[in-house]
Amino acid sequence: MLPPMGRQRRDEELSRIAEVVRQGGGRSPLYRWLHNRHDAFAELLAEVRPEWRALAAEFAAMGLSGGDGRAVSPEAARHTWWRVRRDVAKAQAKRRPAVPPVVTTVHRPPGPASGLLPAASSPPDTGDAMARLRAEMAQRSGRG
Repeated sequence: MLPPMGRQRRDEELSRIAEVVRQGGGRSPLYRWLHNRHDAFAELLAEVRPEWRALAAEFAAMGLSGGDGRAVSPEAARHTWWRVRRDVAKAQAKRRPAVPPVVTTVHRPPGPASGLLPAASSPPDTGDAMARLRAEMAQRSGRG
């Protein structure tokens, strides 16, 4: 067990690391802003087609910048939104439980083995697989 002083030092180190993580790990302030408000922003854009020029100007007025610290162009704002949408979709897909496989059953019409076909339409009892296949195909197509 660590002495209290060692634990306090680790907590300080973890706090420093947490601050770095919260800075976005290389993500721009605009990316982090859009990511934190993904659902609300997506809902807003579902109502109205975005005017990226006006949005970029407003992002700049709010102090949101690109990764290089400069104002975001309309094109960069649009591309940042695409990346946010992609990343959120990936994260959501990872959280979803795996979908169980769909089990399907195939309905097959009664065959000669079931005894439900008339004797005249039964395949020849020659043991020849090809003859049985032809007879079954003829039966299914209505020619047999």
